[in-house]
Amino acid sequence: MPRFSRHRRAKVPKRGAALLTVLIAMMLMSLMLFEFQYQAMVERKLAYNELGQLQAYYLAKSGARIGLLRVALFGRALKSPQFKSLPGGAAAIRPFLDMIWNLPLPGFPPAAASKDKMLKADRDNADKVLKQTKIKDGESTHVITSEGGKINLNDLVVPEGPFRSDRTNFNGTMRGAFDYTARLLFFLVENLLRESENPGEEYGNLRPDELVYNIMDWVTPGDYAYGGGAKDGFYDQQDPPYKAKRNRFYTVEELRLVKGMDDHLFEKLRGKVTVYSYSGKINLNSADRVVLKALFPDFTEDDLKRLFEAKDLNNGWVSESQFVDYVSTTLGRASFKQLYNDPKTYPFTVGTDSFIIESMGALRRSKSSVQRIIRVGVSISSTGTGSAQPQNFADKASCEAGGARVWLPASFLCFVRPQTMSKEGCES
Repeated sequence: MPRFSRHRRAKVPKRGAALLTVLIAMMLMSLMLFEFQYQAMVERKLAYNELGQLQAYYLAKSGARIGLLRVALFGRALKSPQFKSLPGGAAAIRPFLDMIWNLPLPGFPPAAASKDKMLKADRDNADKVLKQTKIKDGESTHVITSEGGKINLNDLVVPEGPFRSDRTNFNGTMRGAFDYTARLLFFLVENLLRESENPGEEYGNLRPDELVYNIMDWVTPGDYAYGGGAKDGFYDQQDPPYKAKRNRFYTVEELRLVKGMDDHLFEKLRGKVTVYSYSGKINLNSADRVVLKALFPDFTEDDLKRLFEAKDLNNGWVSESQFVDYVSTTLGRASFKQLYNDPKTYPFTVGTDSFIIESMGALRRSKSSVQRIIRVGVSISSTGTGSAQPQNFADKASCEAGGARVWLPASFLCFVRPQTMSKEGCES
């Protein structure tokens, strides 16, 4: 009996240890199972978000394609023989043609609330289109804006030849588009200084001429420094050091890298300059007061007010000569006509040939929203037929041969490639 009792007491601790081991194992297995479930949930969420991003991207891409189609239609209409045969030519109805690209369009697909207000036939057509596109949740919207009313920084490239080693004289004889653009930018910056209540505090020791020369240094090939000294002297001292680009701007934001440019000045210039304008001429019908004053610094606020009133009254300037006559005669600014005395070298125009298409795809769900934005720079060719499709091409290979054009498969159109667009595309 005593031996039986001792044997029984000896077994009790072993049974307790086994139970404890099982409990710990079950706890570890539960933790591992929870970890696996958590990882699976995270991966599922990531995949779900990635799918949403992809869907929003293609929604945005569809909006960009519609925008490209509108620009192409505008280019064709502008150069159409039927419109040219009208009294006054296409310029006489230019404000109406501009509605092809600048008329705001509602998002697609239409919201349920707007569908309810449609007529039954329109609502049935909308439902049919939605069924074909298989879009259940999401919306595509796009906006087209003109870049023609801005100063093109890439026109500051000085062409090869005798001019490349000479500074621009902002008040002297203009030798080409680069001189006109340099003068416009010089006057624009100078006007910013004049209109500032405290230019020293707001802009520091900024000199308009030096800033323009620095930008010309940035975009012009070669080592000649229009700003004086070594072309890369300032950039070599930065942390990290870099070089002047010696090539065209790809984006306006690149302007931040140029010597003399700070954040405050950049924000002032951002909406007044571009890198996408095809012809480089200022569109008088889309330029704001700051850019117009850069064209002619002697414009007063009253002059600018009257210019905008006359433009609205006439539904836009029909021709460059109409604008010049109004300024020199009606406003009494005879010196304007003396400054711009050759219609062949006018740095301004009344049409738009360069656009930015900004398209947004939005995927809205009950608990989340995903958005993607695509920006496309596109220009209408000013050569050949003058439309966005300068020649007829049957396929992508024929269109893109040589790299001067880009193929749009959705509408089988061949567009002239914008100057700043790479061969890989222009989406951002």
